[in-house]
Amino acid sequence: MVLRILFAVVACLLMASVGVAQDSSVTANLDAVQEYVLENVSAMSDATQEYLATAQTYYDLIAESNFDYQVAWDNHAEELTQLVMDARAVWIEASTYYESSEGIVAGVPSLAYYDVWIDAGAPASEDSEGALDWELVLPNGDVWESPGNFFHNLTEPALWGTHPDFVGLDVDLDGDGEVSFSEVLPEAIIFLGAAQGLDMATSELLDALEAWEPTLEDAFTAMVIMVPTMNEYFGQWKESAYIAGDASESESFIALSRLVDISGILTGLDVTYDQVGVVVAEHDADLHAQIDIGFNVLLTFVDDLYTQEQDGVVFNSEEADFFGAEAQRQAENLSALLAQAADELELEIVLE
Repeated sequence: MVLRILFAVVACLLMASVGVAQDSSVTANLDAVQEYVLENVSAMSDATQEYLATAQTYYDLIAESNFDYQVAWDNHAEELTQLVMDARAVWIEASTYYESSEGIVAGVPSLAYYDVWIDAGAPASEDSEGALDWELVLPNGDVWESPGNFFHNLTEPALWGTHPDFVGLDVDLDGDGEVSFSEVLPEAIIFLGAAQGLDMATSELLDALEAWEPTLEDAFTAMVIMVPTMNEYFGQWKESAYIAGDASESESFIALSRLVDISGILTGLDVTYDQVGVVVAEHDADLHAQIDIGFNVLLTFVDDLYTQEQDGVVFNSEEADFFGAEAQRQAENLSALLAQAADELELEIVLE
């Protein structure tokens, strides 16, 4: 009887010690990281489907006029104007949802292909060796080899008329009696073909994300790689119409300020750290606090610039350089802290 009692006491003590160990240990919520990306890309997919439907309606209307854009405009000006405006609105929606996910998609090696295809890759005409090897098949059967990414090399230049070959006709969309910059009817074949491709690529990305089994290494790799990319994005901001004005030769970053993209990328990475930072905090509370502050400071810096821009402040190229250098300095410091955390946690970070 005594032995039974002793065994019972020992068993209870062992169970209690196990319970304490479980309570004191923490794990990263990687499921929440995946859910965050899936939620955004699912919303992006809804937008690209609507974008495709709008492009199809536009294409059909232009086809009824035998692709004579002047005839189509003369007969259907109001309808065509609404279709272009609707397409632009839903394009911005799709792009914004993607940017909130891009830091993770572009930073995780197994997913990075989709970022190059959808948002970041250069066309072969600009980068003959580094361009992604893929084909865009247009509705008329034409095949374009390695034409770059869907958002900024195909759909945006067509919708906002920044590439002359993508324009069907310059028109007075806003009805003020003048034809101003970006008042265009997109070339219907390119408009529809790029819309079909974007929707297909988004669907494939969604499938890849659903199959993805995120690891702690994935999360830290994405943060270490993507946080210190401020120079590139601020450089594109400087060259865009938001800074260079009419002197800008950029075909991209017309619809949205590049600051929106930067904020979206950093927000996604900050959300990621919110879910994995608990393991850093348990291991090194001071390091965790530094990382947390680093994200807050960098995001606040970028968001403040965007707020000023929205309020009508027009920055010049020297200011863009200064802000870009400061953002890069902050980002490199933050990335170094993240790399230190990964090292202390004995994580293998893939930087290629």
